[in-house]
Amino acid sequence: MDEALAGSFKRTIEELPLHKFLGLKISSVGELEASLIIVVGDSTINPAGSLHGGVIYLMADVSSSVAIETSLSSDEHAVTIDTQTSIYRGTTEGEVTFQALVARRTRRLAFINVKITDSKGQLIAESRITKAIVNGVHSSKKS
Repeated sequence: MDEALAGSFKRTIEELPLHKFLGLKISSVGELEASLIIVVGDSTINPAGSLHGGVIYLMADVSSSVAIETSLSSDEHAVTIDTQTSIYRGTTEGEVTFQALVARRTRRLAFINVKITDSKGQLIAESRITKAIVNGVHSSKKS
């Protein structure tokens, strides 16, 4: 992905209302990999005061989407068809990094691994996400 396209893509992802609310920042995007960051705060915690599991699932999926985007042609779109996340420990403060790496891409499927670490570099969760690669983007807008 060239730098201009990467910058535009980064702005688009970061400016989505939910992503903006969570404070999502794209740290890096490379070929078949991406690193996203959020900061644990009022918009990301559960009633116990630690990072909400739903935020972990969501961010893992978003980071996997960013990682696979670098391999898609202009008429392809990746759709999550399976996700499995294991949470090993909680975290109550600091940055959380979601490092996504495409393990395998076929013509119709992509398998992506996501490692989630806290500000100390400790592994707090891992996700394995499968995406279907589909042609065309369907819109609900009618001409």
